[in-house]
Amino acid sequence: GMFTPGAAAESGAPRVRNTLLATGPGVDASYDKIHLFDAFGFAESDTVEAGTEPVTFDAGGLTFGLATCYDIRFPALFTANAQRGAVVNIVSASWGAGPGKADQWQLLARARAVDTTTFVLACGQGDPATQGIEAKGAAPTGVGYSAVVSPFGQVLEALEGEPGLIFADLDASVVDDARQKLPVLANRRDF
Repeated sequence: GMFTPGAAAESGAPRVRNTLLATGPGVDASYDKIHLFDAFGFAESDTVEAGTEPVTFDAGGLTFGLATCYDIRFPALFTANAQRGAVVNIVSASWGAGPGKADQWQLLARARAVDTTTFVLACGQGDPATQGIEAKGAAPTGVGYSAVVSPFGQVLEALEGEPGLIFADLDASVVDDARQKLPVLANRRDF
């Protein structure tokens, strides 16, 4: 992810977008974070302009949906990605530390997988404290706990707080099976 130029705020101060890039052979997608982190005493909206559209892309015969950090607390985005064909949702985060926050991150990753019967690739920035680095300022710095979660909410691979790398084989037939057994997308109703 990175910051890209946004429109100026009403005050005239420059703003940025929190942009997640997906790029590689045949892939060139970008997603601007929709749900800004205005919580726990932090106001991302002071300097960041919200995105407006879900983004999906195809790679390796699979369709992926994108999300960033605080977006994981909003199931509708993950559902929108699934309705656009996503069988995998990727969420990249610099999740804020604090009591119970790592537990919330893990719970939400599993919940979004079950909500949408998709794989969820929860990519959490490693906790700087695991590397002996002291966090400075109020901005979130990461708690780690990256994971690959199945469409039934099973954690298939996971890290703890430290930085690391996960490899996992993703099979779209697992999503098809989940959607036959647990048709939450087909059964869902809008209110």
